[in-house]
Amino acid sequence: MKKYSFSFLFLLYAVPVIFAQQTPLFSVYRDQWSMLNPAAISNNYLLNDRAMSLSGTWHVQWWNQPESPRTQLLNWECVADKQNSVFGVHILNDQTGKIGQTGVYGRYAYRLKMGRKVDQALVIGLQAGAVQYRARLSEIRFPDPNTQPLTDEVSLRPDIGAGIYYHYADRYYAGLSVPQTFAYRTVFQNEVQNFSIRRIPHLYAVAGGYWSAPWLGNETSFIEPSLWIKYVKNSPLNLDVNLRCQISELLWAGTGLNAALGEQINAALHLEAGLFFGDQVQLLNSQFKIGFAIDLPITQSVGRIFGPSAEVNVSYAWR
Repeated sequence: MKKYSFSFLFLLYAVPVIFAQQTPLFSVYRDQWSMLNPAAISNNYLLNDRAMSLSGTWHVQWWNQPESPRTQLLNWECVADKQNSVFGVHILNDQTGKIGQTGVYGRYAYRLKMGRKVDQALVIGLQAGAVQYRARLSEIRFPDPNTQPLTDEVSLRPDIGAGIYYHYADRYYAGLSVPQTFAYRTVFQNEVQNFSIRRIPHLYAVAGGYWSAPWLGNETSFIEPSLWIKYVKNSPLNLDVNLRCQISELLWAGTGLNAALGEQINAALHLEAGLFFGDQVQLLNSQFKIGFAIDLPITQSVGRIFGPSAEVNVSYAWR
């Protein structure tokens, strides 16, 4: 499921088709639910009734490598409660060595309320956008000076995603999604050689909940276990299992495990922490959050060679 460093891009000259993780990887994924599932609703709304959210994320994988995968995200979400609707827009940039993509997406989700005594709903969501693929192949230097140089290529493609999401009493949630559906192939070529990037549909499942823990501080404190399952055809099943504790809308900390369940299990230890800034700093009816996460490989895998991954996430939510 991981994207491998393209420091060795000269291999593209000999390999006609490249298969790789094509959707972005996030460490603090619970603060970017809409990236995993177009029907998901931000925890800023479920927990704090803040209908508008604006967030940004910077993620680097294998930071020991100069051309390792790097992802930047800007995400906006609005929950229109009276219309039972959710609107969102996000801009995503992802770069791995000489190959990158930039996408712009809009999404819409509709909430089907299912209970009178308990606030619960089934949400159906769609997202659509366009993705620009880039390959700076002219920068590759081959050992053989007689090798025909490759040319830079740019390709623009549509993208569509869909998902369903269920939440119960603003405390428990589960969802299933396909964040990209088109299985087309983008071909990059020169006069004598070509290679292609084939998109493969990804299937995601998420589940979790918020258990009240007033003994951690006050009534706003909670414990949140969560699970993110990633499935791609012909790839090992990948799991993220995490536990996060929030203390009195002041700070949070969490830990967990990422594991790829193939013939050989590859695992990484996840650690995260963050701060809240809200009423205590006179941000009335709004909240600013900043968080940091690191994933440390703990098995003999490619990650142990290339190094850990890190992520910084900031968000502002208001009513």
